[in-house]
Amino acid sequence: MSLVRWFRKNNTKVMAVVVIVILFGFIGGGTLLQQLSRRATGLHNTIAYFEGNRKITRQSLTDARRELDILRALRADALLQNQDLRGIMLGELLFTEQRTSPALLNHIKQTIRQYRYRISDKQINDLYRRSVPSSIYWMLLKDEAKSSGIMVSNEQTGELLGKVLPQMYNGRKYSQIILDIMNQYGLPEQRLLEIFGELLAIMQYAQMICSNEDITSSQITQAVAIERESISANLVEFESSVFTSTIEAPTPGAEQAHFDKYKKFVAGDVSNENPCGFGYRLPDRVQLEYIAVRLDDVAPLVSAPTNQEKEDYYNRNRLQSFTEQVQIDPNDPNSPMKDQTKSYAEVIDDIAQQLLKNKINAEANRILQEAKTNTDPPLDETGTEPAKFTIEKLKEMAGDYGTTAEQLGKKHNLKIYAGKTGQLSPEDMQKNEYLARLYVEGFGKNPISLSQIVFAVDDLTASELGPFDVAKSGMYQNIGPLKDLWGSPWSGFKDTSGQILALVRVIKTAKAAEPQSIGQTFSTKSLTFETDAKDDAENVYSVREKVTEDLKKLAAMETAKSKAEEFIILVATDGWDSTIDKFNELYAKEATGDPNDPDTSENVTGPFKLQNLTGMRRVSKAALQTMAAQSAGNPAAPLFLSGRRKQQRFIEKLYSLIPQDSSSVDTVPLLMEFKPDMSFYCIKNLSVQRISLQEYEKIKAMRLQTENYVQSESMVAVHFNPENILKRMNFKPEETEDTETPEESETAS
Repeated sequence: MSLVRWFRKNNTKVMAVVVIVILFGFIGGGTLLQQLSRRATGLHNTIAYFEGNRKITRQSLTDARRELDILRALRADALLQNQDLRGIMLGELLFTEQRTSPALLNHIKQTIRQYRYRISDKQINDLYRRSVPSSIYWMLLKDEAKSSGIMVSNEQTGELLGKVLPQMYNGRKYSQIILDIMNQYGLPEQRLLEIFGELLAIMQYAQMICSNEDITSSQITQAVAIERESISANLVEFESSVFTSTIEAPTPGAEQAHFDKYKKFVAGDVSNENPCGFGYRLPDRVQLEYIAVRLDDVAPLVSAPTNQEKEDYYNRNRLQSFTEQVQIDPNDPNSPMKDQTKSYAEVIDDIAQQLLKNKINAEANRILQEAKTNTDPPLDETGTEPAKFTIEKLKEMAGDYGTTAEQLGKKHNLKIYAGKTGQLSPEDMQKNEYLARLYVEGFGKNPISLSQIVFAVDDLTASELGPFDVAKSGMYQNIGPLKDLWGSPWSGFKDTSGQILALVRVIKTAKAAEPQSIGQTFSTKSLTFETDAKDDAENVYSVREKVTEDLKKLAAMETAKSKAEEFIILVATDGWDSTIDKFNELYAKEATGDPNDPDTSENVTGPFKLQNLTGMRRVSKAALQTMAAQSAGNPAAPLFLSGRRKQQRFIEKLYSLIPQDSSSVDTVPLLMEFKPDMSFYCIKNLSVQRISLQEYEKIKAMRLQTENYVQSESMVAVHFNPENILKRMNFKPEETEDTETPEESETAS
């Protein structure tokens, strides 16, 4: 073929080459080569270091992300979700970016509580608070496992995947699945198995490192005894508070000295230094402002559901809500069950009630949403972070609750309540019948209590709010509309009378601290629908009054002891019932201030009664640690834990009265002092149901295995904590002006 004919035939290709050459010359050969070189070397730029001077480059980060994609294709994420907590948490760390499913999150928390793992909600929340992308954790964890010498062979990995992949892919053959993934990622089967084997090695290393603490035989013996033994007692309590009416008020000097000695303690904090648990340290407190409506007041504003609405509701929900299990043959109790849908006539009244409830809630919510719109501070319009505003400025920007409630009340012809509380502790909020029930729905419609929200404000941080709860609120920022737990799906109560909806905001906070002085007072008024000046005067906390009350109880301890000793002497001649009646006649006035005021419990008049305490079990230190861990972030937890610790001390005190080689006390009646209650107890009977040696030998191995497993699973939250991984692998990002952070690189990809 001649050269001319060849050019004619290939003129398109020739022109393309010419254009490239012209562009090459226009840009400059040196410049283009420099750009290509820079692009290539950019992948090898160091973006971080770990374990001393070991480097992480852009290329290695890209490879790690690709490996995680391959693991997803091998359904590793789904496989880990079906494992124990170790697998679930690893899966969440590697395959979940900042979010998870509500069902899985609830499953994690339920598992922790069911098996008593020592894991807090904060530890779970920390799993989603990551400073680097998941690919970084993948690189560090697999290197950590490899450095420890743990490796999984391709044969073992292939055997496992051969069993699970067909199940994950609806019965497809292993060879077909692997071939598709090989073609998708351009990698041989051996490399795919190596990547999955590295994930298995991480799991094995986590199991090894989280199970390295030995459980001693004495610990198991104690655990079995606590779990299986129980103690029972019949006793009468002599509280010192019953006899304080005859005690003179302490002098100001005595009050001040007592206050100075115990002002640093939290009330109920029992120790050798503080055996009675005195304490005047003030807890975290919040002052709230609220707008609230009663649903009973809203009811007249809505119309009754029509027949068409009721029929539509039935047709939409009959399969979900109106189907029940019945026996095929009602005359045969052993006949099989079948699904049966209730007829419209059977459920029409329930439907009407539910639809009316829905309408009332919707109307109340609409009114409070209107109040929220009118009172929200316009923070978005300013473009300034809320934290940068002063409290005075936030107050100035926010709408007035009282004015808004009055205006909306006139507009909707409805009584709308507005007011301010005093300085409330978590305990105060739990005691109020309304505040204790208010909640908002978080991620997955989980109820988040009002106390948990308000004590998480930046000024306090006494409560834990996770990334899947609700956004943290600030001062003068509206919370709600809040729903009433009474009558909600979680309460178990069908009676919805007395329900409310409310809008709340925090207007003042006070961190836990020692009182400024013994004369400090503050209002503890709570949410109320009644205006009574007398109630306002009574709802005042006085440090001095608390000190005086405690000193009078302490002074009355000797009186309580002498009366208890007198009681025991009379029991010997008159018997228990007669002596109890006699003491109630003598001391009812001291206890209640009114001799005709009966103690309604068990129809006993007066402060004394024979208590029958049966089957009480010890509370172990491990159990208290578990309770403390699981309730961390709950602002009301200290009160609950204090009560459990007191219970532990009381039961241990009873145990101390019984000889080790006996199961009961021979000498009764018996007098026991218990300082945390500032009481004496007259004991009629005291016995312990001990575990036999045969029973102990039978269950100790199982108990040891259980304790090891609980301990191992509890450590998983520490091992897979994102920040802990970075710390123990000494991860440090490369900080240069022209280098993206790992987070930016991940986002850009």
